Amino acid sequence: MGKKDKKNKNEETTATTTTTTTTTKSEQDISTSDLTDSNTNSASSVTGEDNEIYNNTKFEDGGEFNPFKNLSEKQINIFKQFKEKVWKDGNEKSTNTGFGEISEKEREWLEDGGDMLLLRYLRARDYDLSLSFNLLKNTLEWRSKYKPYEITAESLSYEASSGKQYVFGKSHGRSVIYLRPVRENTKNHDNQIRLMVYNIERAISLMDKTRGHEQIVLLIDFKNYSIRNSPPMSVSKYVLQILSDHYPERLGNAFLVETPFIFNVFWTTISPFINKVTYKKIVFANGEKQKIKVFSQFFEPNDLEKEFTGASDHEYDHHNYWKNEIILNRNERNLQPLSDDEILTILNSKE
Repeated sequence: MGKKDKKNKNEETTATTTTTTTTTKSEQDISTSDLTDSNTNSASSVTGEDNEIYNNTKFEDGGEFNPFKNLSEKQINIFKQFKEKVWKDGNEKSTNTGFGEISEKEREWLEDGGDMLLLRYLRARDYDLSLSFNLLKNTLEWRSKYKPYEITAESLSYEASSGKQYVFGKSHGRSVIYLRPVRENTKNHDNQIRLMVYNIERAISLMDKTRGHEQIVLLIDFKNYSIRNSPPMSVSKYVLQILSDHYPERLGNAFLVETPFIFNVFWTTISPFINKVTYKKIVFANGEKQKIKVFSQFFEPNDLEKEFTGASDHEYDHHNYWKNEIILNRNERNLQPLSDDEILTILNSKE
């Protein structure tokens, strides 16, 4: 199989299947000592007969992940109260929610997220019941207005055509979004944000939550970065707000690679808007030695592109990658497949 064939196969796999990396770690177990800190709340083991159902499995290789395993008795009791507040009677199949009337899409999102979703919102607000409930309420309102599930691959084809954002590979089972600011190809800030949201949703869909994989990784390559290809501060702040407020506890790590001197201006301006928990997840990787040190702790070689010291031949090929993305996205929306000619017209569009 030639290099091009390998590349095409990688892109097809990325866009159409969920890749599972064999690991015995959950996201909350991942630690990088002096490189970054885990966001796990320190908690004692669960005890008590009443909470036995929350500690009936262990997350071992080939086993089932139990999100309650390391929670304290107090945290589990808060979780129970939170679930009853969200679903009224604590049953996610209930039609009676604590948010009043919500759309079917929002209900499906809540049901599909299950206990792990509720726990993310609790962790994001240090198990404060009221703050966690309001955070989730605001997300439901945002999703009902922004409708991330209605963002289509067809509508973002040109926006994605330069390969400035795409999902590829895994880091300890966590989906990775590659971002290259130098490849910015439009001034349509709304679509830039929509592409980011689309890729976050895609990254989430490619993870196996039954193995505890629920966080995404951002790999941001700043090589040849300049003010000309940097987004407006308002766009950067809004993306940070979306991640923090509507995808809480979803960020595993953000790797900032080959940051030039001029990046310091942007960083000085944007860093005050980054919360402390997120700040700890940011890892700089400048120069070959540092990249090897950092990425060897987070990636299997075949899950990382060669440019970043990995062993994968993967390179973004828009016609291949986005064709598969269109097919997958239409299938998710239960739409009839398009012909190759129809897809080619979309891929060649400049809008």
